[in-house]
Amino acid sequence: MAQAIRSPRLRGGQVAEGRHITRSDLFPHPRHFRGRHHAATILVVVLLAVVGFRVFPASEVTVISNGQAYQVSATFDPGSEGLAAASLQLQQGDRVVLATGGRHASVAVDRASPVSIAIDGHTVAVRTQASTVGGALASAGIEIRPGDQVFLEGRLTTARAPLASAALTARTGFRAPDEPVHLSVLRARPVTVMVDTLRVETSSAAATVGELLADLGMIVREGDLVRPALDTPIDAGVTVRLAKARTINIVLDGKEQSLYTLAQTVDEVLGVLGVEVGPDDILSLPRDTAVTNGMSLVVGTTRVVEEEVATTISPATYYETDGSLPPGQVKVIPGREGVRVTRFSVTLKNGVETGRAQVASEVRQAPVPTRHISGPPASSARPASGTLDTPDYKGPYTGTMTVVATWYNASHGGRAPGDPAYGLTATGIPLARGLCAVDPAVIPFHTRFFVPGYGFCVAADTGGAITGNKIDLGFPEEDGDPGWGRRTVDIYIID
Repeated sequence: MAQAIRSPRLRGGQVAEGRHITRSDLFPHPRHFRGRHHAATILVVVLLAVVGFRVFPASEVTVISNGQAYQVSATFDPGSEGLAAASLQLQQGDRVVLATGGRHASVAVDRASPVSIAIDGHTVAVRTQASTVGGALASAGIEIRPGDQVFLEGRLTTARAPLASAALTARTGFRAPDEPVHLSVLRARPVTVMVDTLRVETSSAAATVGELLADLGMIVREGDLVRPALDTPIDAGVTVRLAKARTINIVLDGKEQSLYTLAQTVDEVLGVLGVEVGPDDILSLPRDTAVTNGMSLVVGTTRVVEEEVATTISPATYYETDGSLPPGQVKVIPGREGVRVTRFSVTLKNGVETGRAQVASEVRQAPVPTRHISGPPASSARPASGTLDTPDYKGPYTGTMTVVATWYNASHGGRAPGDPAYGLTATGIPLARGLCAVDPAVIPFHTRFFVPGYGFCVAADTGGAITGNKIDLGFPEEDGDPGWGRRTVDIYIID
């Protein structure tokens, strides 16, 4: 073992300068030295960590993005560390909002909305925090010019329209978050519109001539002239001509009407109406008069038109006797009215009828007669009492009956002389002297009897007032009043 060499010390225990003394007993073994050094290092690190946690405590961070919340921890920077811990990547246009308080922090990621803009034949993609259509277009550096049209998801919109509906759709799950909102811009093109002699220079994004005029608030009515046609596509520099028609008031054959027309003269108006005016017709203005808006024109023509008039034909009533029915019983089988159509040639002058002539007449539907079926009469005729001997009749009779007798002619039937059924009896025989109206339940049709003071009579007609023991004696209409009046007489049944 090396011997320790004591060196001379100065006062105060200092070693004299210039002397180097080595003592081997003062140096430990190298392995022991390294172990102690590592332990000291670890101790220092632990002490530093404890001190660091005390000085820089960890914060709780709530990260919110796309409606989802994440709970993470951060020590130094809640914003960047919170986003990294939540595995969230920021994209162009996204905005981060940070709020801190104590040991808690909140990080909200406001995602930018993806927008796809179609313009001038190409598509621009942008992510933006803009809340309106105009803001989104401005984010893409697109300027909206007068007359341009903007469409949001295919629907015409304005620059002030909100994009919030698209964002709301994304948040509620109807639209994927990365699915862009679609905008399209249709640039206005310079066009010229000529309305009669008025020239209008404008720019429009309208697709067709009809849309252009509608955008300008111009109403195209029937009768207006538009060139090119309303469905013609619009190109830059096109000239559209609109010739507005004029409204004139016309009284044609007494009927007032309004006409909206491009006719230039009264003669052209007559051509539009398809009216031929003769020398005797009415025309309030000369044919070469220029048409002005709101003018009045009176036209009265002479026309011949054909008119059809339908009238009903009352069904005849056939009276029959059926021995199988009880005496005095009556069975009625209703008939049906017929239809007669008569054509007339009617002359109208200024809308007023001045003449009418019958051209033809035909039965369109034949009447069906009513059947009046009677059982054997509960006859009040008295049995035959012999042979009648009068100046007008000498011969046998089968019975007698006391009746009230009146008279009538064709004018008493309640029909006009022009009626097809005028003067016809219930059995279809024209009324004449020798035909009488009876109650078929008392005197059956076709019964022949003798009336003193009148002569022979055949039961061929009936009437509402002829019931029971009443008869109506027929006379020709031209005889006028025969002076018969009303009489009670005994009639004689011949057969």
